[in-house]
Amino acid sequence: KLLNQWLADNRPAGLKTDFACTSINLNVNYAAKIHRDGNNIGPSAIRAVGDFKGGELYYWSKDDRKTPLDKLQKSQAKKFNIKRKTEIFDGCRAHCVGDFEGERISIVFFSCRG
Repeated sequence: KLLNQWLADNRPAGLKTDFACTSINLNVNYAAKIHRDGNNIGPSAIRAVGDFKGGELYYWSKDDRKTPLDKLQKSQAKKFNIKRKTEIFDGCRAHCVGDFEGERISIVFFSCRG
């Protein structure tokens, strides 16, 4: 309830309604390698907090979901500073976390199938 209220109070730009989700992940000092979420449905919202440098979200918005992950280039990804603001993205498209130093906590709001 607290995290859902926090998201409502820190609504991403352009999101005019509350963000509905079934799940919330808290990741502490975790730099996810490039991946696609397998059971997500709909958009995800993400924000990072803490005393850290780096740790941006790299997101391949044009990912066709078929190209092998090792063939995707970081230069083709959008780079989001999720320490500065909450972002909405499709977790079923390729994404990863950039290297970081310090204490980093990411909060991911998403919905699962079933």
